[in-house]
Amino acid sequence: MRRRVTTGCVLPCLYPKRGTLPPGASVPSTPGRPRFQSRGWLRGGIGRDSAVYAFPTRCGGMMTPESPSDRALTDLAEAMDGRLVRAYDDDWDSARAPWNLAIDQRPVAVAYPAGPEDLRRILAAARADGHRVVVQPRGHGPSGDLAGCILVRTSAFDEIVIDQKRRVARVGSGVSWGALLSRLDGSGLVALAGSNPDVSVAGHVLGGGHSWFSRWRGIAARSIRAVELVDAGGEPRRVTADSDPELLWALRGGGGLFGIVTTLEIDLYSAPDLFGGTIVFPASAAGTVFGSVAAIMADAPPELSIFFGLTNLPDIEQVPAPLRGQTIASAEVVFVGTAEDAAPLLAPLLASAPVLADETRPFTIGHLAEVAAEPTEPAATIEWTAAITSFAGGDEAGLGALARAFQEATPAGLTVLGLRALGGAIAEQGADAAAVAGRLDARFLAFAGSFLTEQRPADPEAVFGPLRRALEGSTLGLTLPTFLTAGQDLTFSFPPESLERLANVKRRLDPGGIFVGNRPLGPGAAATTDTD
Repeated sequence: MRRRVTTGCVLPCLYPKRGTLPPGASVPSTPGRPRFQSRGWLRGGIGRDSAVYAFPTRCGGMMTPESPSDRALTDLAEAMDGRLVRAYDDDWDSARAPWNLAIDQRPVAVAYPAGPEDLRRILAAARADGHRVVVQPRGHGPSGDLAGCILVRTSAFDEIVIDQKRRVARVGSGVSWGALLSRLDGSGLVALAGSNPDVSVAGHVLGGGHSWFSRWRGIAARSIRAVELVDAGGEPRRVTADSDPELLWALRGGGGLFGIVTTLEIDLYSAPDLFGGTIVFPASAAGTVFGSVAAIMADAPPELSIFFGLTNLPDIEQVPAPLRGQTIASAEVVFVGTAEDAAPLLAPLLASAPVLADETRPFTIGHLAEVAAEPTEPAATIEWTAAITSFAGGDEAGLGALARAFQEATPAGLTVLGLRALGGAIAEQGADAAAVAGRLDARFLAFAGSFLTEQRPADPEAVFGPLRRALEGSTLGLTLPTFLTAGQDLTFSFPPESLERLANVKRRLDPGGIFVGNRPLGPGAAATTDTD
């Protein structure tokens, strides 16, 4: 008999409430925001040998031979309409902190521009002092220390305009998915949103971006219609398929390689009915549940999306009593359609194993984040991911081995293993002609993560080694840029011919390499994608 849990606190309670630390948790160096996050941080990649592109690799050491001074930064602080935060300011640690608190970012300054004129001032100061510029709208996706960089936060770029007739949203680069989806609620329209409401729309779509609706409508980068940015010379540009098709192709997945994005225009899609939620099973049934999901998704309509995996829940009061301290298997479902249409598709899954909780229901787009229920709170984590193409012994055997690998890695600190069923429009032939991140030809996207504490420091091999071994010979070797982990570059996302095209656009738009960040084109490259 199925039991419906109404607490809304199965997976989200894996993490503490805002402003609290889990027992033994530590933040590297001086803490920024003592906040914690959930499965949205589970990003990483298994990649390939890296090509080399001739751009400088780090923030510091620009084109000038003399040692940089801070005079231009001092002048910038006085001239900005927004605010420049320096190391001596009281809020320095909170300003510089990324979402993943295991990464200790130490830029020369953090800028909060009030508008495009401030962006021009920031770029002029960077050139004068020999610094580079990196953009993190909301702090997601960091990987380096940012030494020698001016870190730009675009929170003031918060415009949201919905054109229901044209089915287009105009969105500032500081807008989160939660804010945009709230505005879309009740409209019958959806955007290609991810699973976490705190991630910026700009960072997600410019970095490729996997969406709940990607099987139906494609990788999120494909929804970009127009991009407005400030280029390396401080000049505004509006980029469309008519004005500069090659640059638009590059921005659809290559993101911040080419300028500071201020505004995006993205496609919206009609979806008057949505159904979904989380279904929880015993961990002992994980192999069976995983196999059932694989069988369903092998011929499911593209309107159906399922994320599934295993989670180690803590023994805390926020978790429903029967699940405290337990390991659970779960499936998170989103279906574009009615509950009646979803029922026959999900029936085999619900019959595959005992159901501990079923929270599926009709919902509107403003409540999309409740499906995965990912807290918006940062934490110190290590991450890993892989795009799975096939299993030599079949889906049931391969996914069962992955479930056993999770149990093997649990004593080393593995917290979550998740898989996303791909296919549909994600693998559509020819989609990469319009976007560098146009397609990913794999069946599942696997991702895993572990919290770091004083008692459990980072040991990636112990945590992720069993998963890698279980997937040996089954992975693609490439993943979406938004799923890359610390230290990985775009050679882990794109083939050589795409990397060369990106490098050519980079040379044209930013020959001096003033824009740098966490996703270079390859070793020795300062080209970067926007972080979230």
